[in-house]
Amino acid sequence: MRKNFPLVLSMISLGLVMATVAPCEAARAAARKSAPAARPAAAPDAAGADALRADLERILAETGLPKASVAARVLVLPEASGRIPAEALWAVRADAPMVPASTLKLVTTAACFDRFGPQWRIRTYVGRIPAAAGGQAKWDLAVIGGGDPNFSGRFFGSDPVGAFRRWADVLKARGVTAVGRIVLDDTLFDDVLQHPHWPPDQRAEWYEAPTSALSLNDNCVDIHVAPGKVGEPATVRLEPASGYVAVDGTILTVADRKDHAFTIERIPEAAAGAAMRLKVGGKFYVQAPEAVEYRTVVNPTMFFGAALAETLRAEGITVAGPIARERLADKDGKARSDFVCDVIHASRLDQTVAVANKRSQGMYAECLLKILGAFGALARQSPSGDGGTPKVETPLAPRQGSWPAGAAEAMRWMAERGIPTDGCVMDDGSGLSKENRLTAIAVTELLAVMYQRHGDAFVETLSVAGQDGSLAKRLRNTPADGRVFGKTGYVFGTSALSGYVRTRSGRTIAFSLLMNDVPWGELWKSRLAQDKACLRLVDY
Repeated sequence: MRKNFPLVLSMISLGLVMATVAPCEAARAAARKSAPAARPAAAPDAAGADALRADLERILAETGLPKASVAARVLVLPEASGRIPAEALWAVRADAPMVPASTLKLVTTAACFDRFGPQWRIRTYVGRIPAAAGGQAKWDLAVIGGGDPNFSGRFFGSDPVGAFRRWADVLKARGVTAVGRIVLDDTLFDDVLQHPHWPPDQRAEWYEAPTSALSLNDNCVDIHVAPGKVGEPATVRLEPASGYVAVDGTILTVADRKDHAFTIERIPEAAAGAAMRLKVGGKFYVQAPEAVEYRTVVNPTMFFGAALAETLRAEGITVAGPIARERLADKDGKARSDFVCDVIHASRLDQTVAVANKRSQGMYAECLLKILGAFGALARQSPSGDGGTPKVETPLAPRQGSWPAGAAEAMRWMAERGIPTDGCVMDDGSGLSKENRLTAIAVTELLAVMYQRHGDAFVETLSVAGQDGSLAKRLRNTPADGRVFGKTGYVFGTSALSGYVRTRSGRTIAFSLLMNDVPWGELWKSRLAQDKACLRLVDY
């Protein structure tokens, strides 16, 4: 059966890939359309550079944050693929190790982008194995997870189980109308779902979503709350629908706006017939619009399986159950011999990187880091010659993806590319851990390397000032609108912005502004200084 994998990939995966990639291509086209037209860069101007440095120093001095520590660096980049070294224009404590917050996503995404290549596919294998003894169905449905974080409504018309519906169509076309168990292999990643250095009191928040080789809906359940009639319970609807989550309690609809206050508490302990519970309470104003809250799931793999079973039933395929976790591949990463593959669902790496960078989606970055830990060695050992994209033919890597393995691969990649790693510490993939450290030198050299090796392809994965992602509301309707491509960063006490600036004179600048010890309530001051710096860079 193993020899059928390439045939399935070419015949079935193509439609799924194209459907998934289309939004990314549309976003790229929009970015190209909005980006300022390229023109020859102006010649270096010593007086202009001196004025720029003086203005940037003044901007930092006027932040109103006397106790904040700042590390910064600015480079003028040569044309993409050029051999002229970047020119350092300005630096402040550029070698100081700083808590980077989400700036760290630049390391995670760049290492994956460069090591694997932007066209590399993250693959999930869907098929069948003979049903377990005693079952009435001929087949058990089997899924081998590849660490893909894209199973959500983001690329499927706001339908979080849109991919599952397509799988159901393929199965029915092959005559599958009933299955026994849902068997899930999530062993590509280790069993550490949430990083030990993340805030322990925020485990239920979306930005601490667990990391699994099988993920759905950003590993969160969406809780929709809408008013009913006064004196009656508000409507509480969960998405995606499944038997994974049970809801306890009631939210009462009230007539007085002042009474509007409700709570949703995640209870990790299992409820009868469900894997986790949500305890709701409080009051909901009758004229208030629907509210949507998000809570992380306790067991992403079982959440994935429960929603898959529910979707298959809704699409006309009988599922006898239960849902089980089993290893379906051997120690070399090859699927067991009786695994019949029906679908290879493939998501492009560049679209995945774009979500991690533009939206600062932490769960995406963590999946990418563990993928790097699993496949990075294979990529180094077997490049295909098209930019380093590895030829990986096995469903699973022989090496398991973990935070330590991914961090080691990322640091190795930095060293291989000549990016200074002194003072750098990589603890997770998203930057949520406060054990992470980066320097402004490392960040700007990384940006220079990626621009030299990949040009606009990596630039376009970043948020665009005034237009999309985490910079959509910053620098809008200013000269920097559409000219700053950046990665924001925030954890308590840290504010950062790093990326590229397309100047009015035609230059491309790489910059990094890392700010630590920012007092509570004064985040706006750090962001104002970052925005002022970007505006000044645009005019260089």
